[in-house]
Amino acid sequence: MKWSLFDGIRLNVEREAITVESERPLRVLSSAPVNGGLRFSSKIVNLWIPKEFYNNPEEYFKVKGKSIVCDDTAVCLMTGADLTKAGIAERAEGEIRVFAIVTAGVSNATSVTDGCAPKRAGTINTIILVDRELTEGCMVNIVATATEAKCKALSSLDVRSASSKDQATGTSSDAVLVASAGKGTALEYAGTATELGWLVGLCVEEAVKKAIINHDNLVPERALILRLGEYGITLEDLVSAAMEMYVEHPNFSKEDARRIFERCLLETMSDVNVASLVMAAMRLNDDGKRGLIPSMDRTRYNSDPVELVADEILGISIAIYIAGYNGLFEFYRFDRKKPGILSRLPPFVDDAIGALLAGTSSRMYSEMLRRG
Repeated sequence: MKWSLFDGIRLNVEREAITVESERPLRVLSSAPVNGGLRFSSKIVNLWIPKEFYNNPEEYFKVKGKSIVCDDTAVCLMTGADLTKAGIAERAEGEIRVFAIVTAGVSNATSVTDGCAPKRAGTINTIILVDRELTEGCMVNIVATATEAKCKALSSLDVRSASSKDQATGTSSDAVLVASAGKGTALEYAGTATELGWLVGLCVEEAVKKAIINHDNLVPERALILRLGEYGITLEDLVSAAMEMYVEHPNFSKEDARRIFERCLLETMSDVNVASLVMAAMRLNDDGKRGLIPSMDRTRYNSDPVELVADEILGISIAIYIAGYNGLFEFYRFDRKKPGILSRLPPFVDDAIGALLAGTSSRMYSEMLRRG
């Protein structure tokens, strides 16, 4: 795929490389692993690298990258993400035009405070092109504005850190590049109060969201079972916890019960009201961990204090909605024992998931009774 961007600047997207080529040198500021920093270059490349070279991009460039890039002066970003699923966005206002080209794989998503998390494949690479002259300070300002926009895009899609499960702010190997086409009077600022900053923010947010949706299919309305998995709660965790509480039916083996329960669970989780109540519990837990619940600091929240009964009320509401008073009876049974993963979940989440399992368990028994 090829695009003509600004005068004399072309974009080419292929499986092995995304290339920006200019008829005149562009002023480039980047964190690229090859020819990074501040320099002039007529060629910008986002190069695909295989997993075996993911922790040694410089070596890959020496082995194969040069033959693909064909220019030792090119500024070269690298990623293991599928380049054909890049997100591209354009905005223009008056004499300013901005392009953002983003590739993203978020299996390596992290929160900025995670520390030295294990390295996994996954990078968000952001290329920003502006058709104006930019001062060095303005280019740095664009990096800051673009980073804010990336964080907003990740928040909009509720991307979670692969290690801490906190709200992700990026990946552990993100790179950013800003290029100035050198036209007109130099722009000095790119904060969010400026026209340039506004355009950069809009472009980057749109391109990051497109890239993540294209690459990882993290659509905002994705299913509850996927959302729970992103918090570290798997389907197997849920089914196994429920089976610990199974009271055997004479006509159904435990394996029969497991199959019926799993089907009922997936059906239950497809109900938008159940999904809404469970996600409300997840959001409340996020707020509790950050000390954002009024009149309760984070230390008190983490101790699951006796005066906090809103989690029980939410659980009761979920259980009754799913299976009426039979679901409520099951909820009390699950809440007392907290089988499997329930014993490891934080306030709000343990009751919401316990109620989800309890209501579904009640539906399972009802189906067994009907089938005899």
